[in-house]
Amino acid sequence: MLAARLRRYRRGQSLVELAIVLPVLLLLTAGAIDLGRAFFGAINLENAVKEGAFFGARSPECSTDSITDCDDPANVEARVETELHGTDPSSFQAKCFDPGTVTFTGSGKALADCEDGDIYYVRAQIPFTLITPIISNLIGSSITLTSDASAVVLTSFEQLGGEVAFPSGSTSPTPVLAMCTVPDFSLGPTKIGDAEDVWATNAGFERSNITTVGPGGQNVQWQSLPAFTVGPCVSTTIIVSNTPQATPTPVPTPAPTATPSPTPTLAPSQTPGPTPTVVPGTPTPVPVAQCTVPTLTGFKVTVAQARWVQAGFTAANFSAVRPPNSDYTVSSQSIASGASRPCLTTTIQVDN
Repeated sequence: MLAARLRRYRRGQSLVELAIVLPVLLLLTAGAIDLGRAFFGAINLENAVKEGAFFGARSPECSTDSITDCDDPANVEARVETELHGTDPSSFQAKCFDPGTVTFTGSGKALADCEDGDIYYVRAQIPFTLITPIISNLIGSSITLTSDASAVVLTSFEQLGGEVAFPSGSTSPTPVLAMCTVPDFSLGPTKIGDAEDVWATNAGFERSNITTVGPGGQNVQWQSLPAFTVGPCVSTTIIVSNTPQATPTPVPTPAPTATPSPTPTLAPSQTPGPTPTVVPGTPTPVPVAQCTVPTLTGFKVTVAQARWVQAGFTAANFSAVRPPNSDYTVSSQSIASGASRPCLTTTIQVDN
């Protein structure tokens, strides 16, 4: 009798404990579901505004499709919506600010006046609907997610060597290869399916020189060339992948074999002339190719290095006080712009 009464007592105690704990468990479960969805939405929104800022830095005027020649998807708002899988932002802003701006308040400068070196700023908001009634009753049925991003405007690829140039003062001008800067595919991050457009349209490289590995909807996790590396626009190749890959070993390009010039044969009626006698004397000096030092101040380090090479100087003779991956804006150069110096031996140093 006593044992049966004790069992009934324990069952009743368990029911009371369950009644106390169950609301807490339901609240935690509902919170985990909705807050997890909200976190995922915030990450998507952050990636979307980064993509918008990255595109706007290359095409500052194309903020929406209402602008001439900026039809979808060639505008910032469309790029943001694409990253949000078609969701229209409840609030969208695209602004341009002077270089060095860190507080993006006010209207900024007109997008038509946005120039290289300015800061392009994108801000967007999307509504987020809660699905669990428990959390909805506590904080409301919806919340607003907000995110913003900025990027340095760079529209003119001529600054990176977008045109073939000839060293000034050279007796035999040799074309200088157009140089471009490798983009950072981790920004955004870039999708595998979008990597080709970023490589060709935004960075200026040849579209056929990029190889993508992985599904188009996944993010780029690895690139065979470091970001901000400067290389020839027409011949630089890169591999991007959704998973880390082994770095390929570069295969040396064999040097072209020189074709010997044919030896002229004298006609029967021709008589060889006398062999000229070499008279010792002062050797004729070989002219040294001269190049003009370009303006490097006001440009990023990577852009300044490309301008140095574009002017005909040697890339190895360019140095910065800090590593180029800091990519600061150059404020001084050791040789004044416009000076004429030997193309192959002149060295220069830049500083901020």
